Amino acid sequence: MNNDIWTTHISINTWMSSKVWDSYFCEIEYILGDKIIKLDSKDPVCRKADIQSGEGDFVVDFGKNEDSRWIFGKFDKTKIEFQIHHFNSGLDSFGRPCCNRIKFYIPHLMSSVPDIEKITKLFTFTNIRLGSFFAYADYKEVICSRKPCTPSLDVTRELLGVFWLTHFGPAYKSFFGVKLEGVPRLEFDPDGGVTLQLAKTPGQVDVTARQDLIERLGSDSFANGGPVKERGKYVLTLEQLKNFVH
Repeated sequence: MNNDIWTTHISINTWMSSKVWDSYFCEIEYILGDKIIKLDSKDPVCRKADIQSGEGDFVVDFGKNEDSRWIFGKFDKTKIEFQIHHFNSGLDSFGRPCCNRIKFYIPHLMSSVPDIEKITKLFTFTNIRLGSFFAYADYKEVICSRKPCTPSLDVTRELLGVFWLTHFGPAYKSFFGVKLEGVPRLEFDPDGGVTLQLAKTPGQVDVTARQDLIERLGSDSFANGGPVKERGKYVLTLEQLKNFVH
């Protein structure tokens, strides 16, 4: 099994505050005990990062005709890489609501204690600071084994799955409701959402645990490789997420 860990955070919130990005980058450097050395809008990443001076303006520096922007970053000692994809107005070129994503690619050397505690802290902090409505972390191979009903995951049709770490924001906490009651290792987050951690490390997760929880919450809400699902039938639409009040 590929022991690299992938984490993905998906948000309907606007990510256009340079001050939020400045404080976010400083905090995740502290959590990981490492420095972001590269930050670029192109891949491969060449541009040197200067987090202490502030890089928030760079993240939100959209071109005149850009409605979305990609940012690629690299840490120094840990070799963690990440990518940000966010939208200027929260809408695509057709005026439809869009969600923003940040993904981390974490080398397998950090998949055991004590480094794994840094990953769980990074996961929780990112969900709170960037307002994730759904987020997950697990081994790359486990994540890639999930098969969406469309060529790429459409979160208005289904969520990808339940993983070693899974975060449901307040809207999804309400959506799943009583199905979450009594779930072991469920933590309530300051943002009003919940985070499920199936084991101390992804390698310790019981072989059936992920699928058992998918069945408990409702398998139609998650990717299972079946026929294309109707938008909003088994999961929340982006409009519902945007308008959710808790």
